[in-house]
Amino acid sequence: MTSIPSQIPYPKRPFGTRNGRDCMLPVLGFPSVALARMADTEQAAANEAVRHAVEDLGIRYFDVAPEYGDGVAQERLGPALRPYRSQVFLAAKTMYRDAEGAAADLEATLTALQTDVLDLYQFHSISTEEDVRRIFSAGGAMETFVAAKEDGRIKAIGFSAHSEPMAIQMIETGLVDTCMFPINFAAYHFGGIGKGVLEAAVAAGVGVVALKACAKGRLKVRDGVDVTVPTEGMMRHVPEWKRLEMLNFPVVMNRRHPTCWYEPEEDPDELRRLFLWALSQKGVTAVLPPGSLDLLDCIASVVQGRTTVPEFDTEAHLEHMRTRYEQEVPIFHNQNESGTKVST
Repeated sequence: MTSIPSQIPYPKRPFGTRNGRDCMLPVLGFPSVALARMADTEQAAANEAVRHAVEDLGIRYFDVAPEYGDGVAQERLGPALRPYRSQVFLAAKTMYRDAEGAAADLEATLTALQTDVLDLYQFHSISTEEDVRRIFSAGGAMETFVAAKEDGRIKAIGFSAHSEPMAIQMIETGLVDTCMFPINFAAYHFGGIGKGVLEAAVAAGVGVVALKACAKGRLKVRDGVDVTVPTEGMMRHVPEWKRLEMLNFPVVMNRRHPTCWYEPEEDPDELRRLFLWALSQKGVTAVLPPGSLDLLDCIASVVQGRTTVPEFDTEAHLEHMRTRYEQEVPIFHNQNESGTKVST
């Protein structure tokens, strides 16, 4: 068994308190989507990326989804994480809204990740009333989640969302433990989303992981690389509704960071400010960084070796940040339907 250095302090925060939940989560996660373009011949590279994150950076929180690379990310993460599995918090997701699809997805994920239990299983990318309706209706995915929690295959139930009204609706069901939502500076100040979710989560005792916290804004079409959407039936782990959404809301990927569909902040000082700003928002437990391993060390340096999160200096930085990001198109916003989609 690999011995993880125990001398690396790392801040942790309570991850939801609903129904007496008692879980402490490290404030920085590993962006497993970064493994989505690694072929099976690149398992050694995935192993090293995970080893570096755990042993050198002290990261103990990993999040993945079958959608990332249509199964590739979780297939690379499983073997890489196996030496450390008992010492990390592992979360996964499903885009299937029906019980049968979610059950099959869960089994595939457990197999790929080479584990018998997930610390957290999440409904992925909630953005419409129909998503919520299908999940909680008879034969909906919540039935699979509840059964899996009862038999010990998952320890907690959560969701990720890009629509603030839908995220609040999910929280107010009283049936979820955690929420992943874009807590991003430009989206919060100029896109009109984030505050309502945090208020609802705090009131309900639901833990929050901040998504896209280190993004500047949406990627301009002219600056990206087109994504080719596979034909029907060609995707192993992505449901048909998501494939159609990819056609209706086209995506381009970042040239420098090919697993990012947005523009991550690259200036080291600005990157650290965005990270600390997100962690300074009441209710935020942790941040998932951009899906680029090139940026991970810089972000980790803010909290590595510490027992508490450094204070965000509002007086010194807030106006500077407002000026820097006011011309960006927020990565998510409340102006139209595309503002809740992974699109450009």
